[in-house]
Amino acid sequence: MRIATLVKWSFLVSLFMSITGAYLKITHAPGADILLSAGLIATLVFIISAICEVFSSQRITHNEKIMWTIAFIFFNGIAGLVYFLIGRRRVA
Repeated sequence: MRIATLVKWSFLVSLFMSITGAYLKITHAPGADILLSAGLIATLVFIISAICEVFSSQRITHNEKIMWTIAFIFFNGIAGLVYFLIGRRRVA
C-alpha cells in the first residue's frame, strides 16, 4: 500500500470513528468505547504515516517539515483537514 493511500484512508477512518464514537458515548450507547479506541488507533496510524510522508518530501524545507510534525502531533484533527485541503499539494 502506498503511503499516500494510507494517509488518506487513515485520516478518513479516524475522523469517522471518532465522531461516531463520541456520539455513541454521549447517548450512552453500547460499543462506544470500542469505537473510540479504534478511532484512537486510526489517529495514531494517520499521525505516523503523515509524518513519514512529510519527511520523505523533497519539495518543502526542513522548517516546514518540523511545523507539520508539531501540527500533526498536537492538533491532529485541524492539521489533517488543513493538510488535505491546502498543504498536501505542496508536500506530495
